[in-house]
Amino acid sequence: MARKKRLFRDRLREDLKKSSFRKEYEKIGPEVRLAVEIAEIRERRGMTQKDLASALGTAQTNVSRIERAGQNLTITYLVKIAKALDSELEVHLRPRREKMA
Repeated sequence: MARKKRLFRDRLREDLKKSSFRKEYEKIGPEVRLAVEIAEIRERRGMTQKDLASALGTAQTNVSRIERAGQNLTITYLVKIAKALDSELEVHLRPRREKMA
C-alpha cells in the first residue's frame, strides 16, 4: 500500500501547533522564510522537487538544499526560481524602527 504524500504546508501547520517549534520558527531569518515559501509555492503549483529542478536546469538534490535553506542564493537565481514557479520576486528593505532626529 502506497503512503499518502504529505504536503510541506500540512507538516508545517502540524509542527506550528507545538509551542517549542513555533517559538523557534518565529525567530528564523529571511533565508528560512524564503525557503519555506519556495516549497509552499512549488507544492501549490503541483510540482515535485524534480520538476522544479528540471525547470532550473539543476539536480533535485539542489532544490532540496534550497528548500532547507542550506544554500546561499543570489538575486539572479531567485529570479530564475520565481520564473520557474510562475511567480514574481519582490525584495524589500524596511527599517526596524525609525530614528528620531
